[in-house]
Amino acid sequence: MKTQMIAVIAAVVGLATTIAAQTNAKMALAQKENKLALMKYEWKSRTEIQKDGETKKDQLVLMSYDRDGNLQQAIIASSPEPDLPTRGLRGLIAKNKKKEFMQRLDELKTLAKSYGDLPADKLQRFVSTAKVSIDQKLIRIQGYDVLQSGDLVTMWVDPVSQRQRRVEIVAKMDEKQVRIVSEFQDIPSGPTYMARNQVSYGDSLVIITQNFDYVARASTGVGQ
Repeated sequence: MKTQMIAVIAAVVGLATTIAAQTNAKMALAQKENKLALMKYEWKSRTEIQKDGETKKDQLVLMSYDRDGNLQQAIIASSPEPDLPTRGLRGLIAKNKKKEFMQRLDELKTLAKSYGDLPADKLQRFVSTAKVSIDQKLIRIQGYDVLQSGDLVTMWVDPVSQRQRRVEIVAKMDEKQVRIVSEFQDIPSGPTYMARNQVSYGDSLVIITQNFDYVARASTGVGQ
């Protein structure tokens, strides 16, 4: 479950980086340098999964990158798995519900990844039709019908540092609204990181991830 949500979040960050690369060369370089710098840190990541307002999973993980640039995770703490019936009709129903829940997470991952890997024609259309404006001293880049009819992608970027501050994606899956909101902060004298990410599927499923306690590691060779 945790691996699936990391994939969702990575896809969101990938979207912002891809759009930035196509929008402004200076911004693209800043995004690339920021990504390499971030690989030299380890941090804690807490993910809470809520269903119908009730917390179903709460997990704290230590995150880092290996020498090959692959994201690694080590579980620090995790809420216990709920006791589910294993026999008879009740067991079968519980098994099917869990399967449907995991499938939903997979579908959310696929949806987010599709926005991170926009086809060239759709990306070009977004860049050429996106509305660029100033919002609270930030550059706002906003486009409709990016991948689905009626979807909306908005990103806010600091015009001075060229660092992203917020990304919002509003789309649909199985006729329900999916809203992905990512907020970014800066490590003191360091790179920008995604501090908080929330994925909402209709009114029933919410996944909240918070990243914190970034610590620079000894040289690992990543990005060098």
